[in-house]
Formats: sequence, structure tokens, C-alpha cells
Amino acid sequence: MPVNNVSGTDNPYASTHYTAKSNDKNTLTITSYIQLLATQLQNQDLTNPMDNSEMMNQMTQMAMVQALSSMTETMTASSAMSTTTYIAGMVGKEVTVAITEKGAYGTETLTGSKVGVIESVNLTGSIPTFRIKGDDTDYPLSYLLGIGDVTGSVENGDSSGENVDGGNTGDGDADQGETGSVS
Repeated sequence: MPVNNVSGTDNPYASTHYTAKSNDKNTLTITSYIQLLATQLQNQDLTNPMDNSEMMNQMTQMAMVQALSSMTETMTASSAMSTTTYIAGMVGKEVTVAITEKGAYGTETLTGSKVGVIESVNLTGSIPTFRIKGDDTDYPLSYLLGIGDVTGSVENGDSSGENVDGGNTGDGDADQGETGSVS
């Protein structure tokens, strides 16, 4: 008798995770903390009252958690704005992007690179993507290898702009004198 998948997946190496969304029942706000503290003070044992220094420590810790949460939200918003500004400014620029293939377990392997001019940017998803002229592929910003032709494919006579051997044939520096100007 064969044993079926217990985990519900055909790939035992597939990474899956679950993150509970924040709601009123699993998130402690400053208001709910003060309510909890007031209830604790009302129901404390009169023969063994709560220590003032312990209460101050708890209030200080809650204030620190709230400040860190606020700072994290601000940094996340700032990072998203920087990414949006950066990728929007790339429209019309010549870039080199990574060409990848999905492996057997969902991992992506670099198979080559392609040079082209960014034609459009899509900011509607959770990850900003861009398209190169003449290519319908949506490339995430993480696939951007460099501005200009950093593969050295123009120097080797490959006018298509695609590095077919999958390796980096250049020295990694975009020499604007040899590969054209970057505007």
C-alpha cells in the first residue's frame, strides 16, 4: 500500500510559511496595554501589591516597542519610496538584466544576460517590475545587473545584446567609451 504525501506537497524541499495577519485579538496596542495594566492593578493581591519599578519597566518596554514599530513602518515606507523613485527614473536607460531558468525545486539559475532599454515600469504589484523594448517579460528590479552593457557582448561582436554563453565575458565595468553612452 503506497503512502501518500503527508505534507500536501509533491516537493518536500518546497519552502512554505504562514504568517498570521495582525488583528485586534493578536496585537497589543498601547491602549490595550493600558487596559491590561488597569485590570491588573484592580485585581492585584492587596497583601502583595505590584512593585512600582516593575510597572515602570513594563511601561518603558511598551513605549520602546511602540517606538520601534513606528520606526520600522517609517523605514519600510521610505525604502518603498526610494525603490519606486529609482525604478521610475530608469525608463529610457540601457540596462543589463539577468536571464534565469527555474530549476527542479523552484530555484532560479542564471543562464545569461540581456541588454536593452527599459520601456516601461509596473508599480502595481508587491515587487516593482520593468520591461525592456521588444521583450514582453516582466523583470523584477533584483534582475538588474547594471546600467549600460556590463556583459561585454558588444565588444565580442554579438550585436543582439544577448550573452548566449551564460557567462560574464566582460570585466564587470561598463566602459562608456567602448559600449556606447549611458544617458
